Amino acid sequence: MNARTVILAFLAERAPGAYAEDAIAQRVKASGLLDEPMPSVNWELAYLASERMGRLVGCDVHPVSKETMWYATDAGIRQWQMDGRPHVA
Repeated sequence: MNARTVILAFLAERAPGAYAEDAIAQRVKASGLLDEPMPSVNWELAYLASERMGRLVGCDVHPVSKETMWYATDAGIRQWQMDGRPHVA
């Protein structure tokens, strides 16, 4: 699978949870589902959050740690369902 599909699957199946970029990168890479190495999790997340992609993911800043936390939006969850609900362990 391509990186965007795997990232979205990871976030959507754990909704409404939110995860830091490092945690997403670690789990997505460890899943063994990527067709090719992922160059940048940050770039992929930003693209998934873009208007062009329909804002499939969103982010908030954690009030205490000030770390950016990413989550699947309702549109992202619907897309994950249409993708067949792939599972990322």
